[in-house]
Amino acid sequence: MKDQETISITQMATLYFAYITGSALIVIPGPLVTMSLNAAWLSILISLGIGIVLLNIMFYLHRLNPGLTFIGYSRKTIGRWPTVILACFMLTMALHMASGIIIDVAGFITSMMLPETPDYVFIGMLYLLAALFLRGGIESMARLFSILVVVVIIFWALVLILLIPQYHPEFLRPVFPEGIKPMLLGSYLTFGFPYGEVVLFAMVLPFARAKQSKPLKKAMVWAMVINGAVLIISTLCTIMELGPMASEKRFSVFVLAQMVEVGDIIERIEAVVGMAMLAGSLMKATITLYIVQLILTELFGLRNDRLLTNPLCVTALLLSLTLPATLHEWEEMVLVVHPLWVAAVYVLPLLIVAAVAFLKDLLADPREEPVGDGSEGGA
Repeated sequence: MKDQETISITQMATLYFAYITGSALIVIPGPLVTMSLNAAWLSILISLGIGIVLLNIMFYLHRLNPGLTFIGYSRKTIGRWPTVILACFMLTMALHMASGIIIDVAGFITSMMLPETPDYVFIGMLYLLAALFLRGGIESMARLFSILVVVVIIFWALVLILLIPQYHPEFLRPVFPEGIKPMLLGSYLTFGFPYGEVVLFAMVLPFARAKQSKPLKKAMVWAMVINGAVLIISTLCTIMELGPMASEKRFSVFVLAQMVEVGDIIERIEAVVGMAMLAGSLMKATITLYIVQLILTELFGLRNDRLLTNPLCVTALLLSLTLPATLHEWEEMVLVVHPLWVAAVYVLPLLIVAAVAFLKDLLADPREEPVGDGSEGGA
């Protein structure tokens, strides 16, 4: 499978950017301002730093085990059954992500754009599109998502630029109106979503068409930095435009699009922006489902990973329709439980595997050939 499909470094970095930006662009700014107030941008900086550290740990393992996914080098490092246990825990969060992303999108559309339309209409259509993308494979996804990412960023930038005359920089002060506790709470939120979720992307790294891991690492770090800049700018513009009302708006980027009015020429562009935001969330949901597909394929030793596409999409569809009992319960799940869950089933397994690999590397006989030489074998 990995020998047949490879993508360039640029395409891999674009997929990574789509994965960590996707639904975060539409979901994060509003709740983050509610939790962190004017210090929301500092919360993003803190969690971004943690995300870059996790990315470096991922590439440390990738360098030691070129050509292997997280499941592959976990099995090599800590054994088969411990890997199965860790993978099962990871799958719980990954399936929750794949369904939760679409739940957020459906909530956005039905509350802001088409309130009279049932959720299941959007949910079903989005999973149908995700299944088609998965059938196409990672090469097709990389080519299509490269275009969609550009479209999303263009419309995002257009909204924020057109609103420049309406910004009020004085709303950014004071930075800590209630001390540093709100900033730390915001860091907890953004650590879980999206920066703690970067660990799952370790499953995709072997598909990069690179002779050495250093150029790929550099490209993905830049993707993270750009993602951090996009989220910080979105948050700052939300505060400068909405002021005290910013904490009351759940989908703040869409609300900003509603406020665009340049004479009688450019106005009411929120529908187009909403479609762009929907495309970002669809990209992240598809990449997450693809990673779940890879994990199950490696665990069960399947030759054709596309056999799992339809069952996975149907499972995620059913979860999306049944998970949120009430809106309050769903918000509590995302804001409170999700970061802790990510730390337990993503970050902790990565740290365990990295610690064992480091000790093995440290205690290895220096006369033996090194485990990895930085090349990307077979990928």
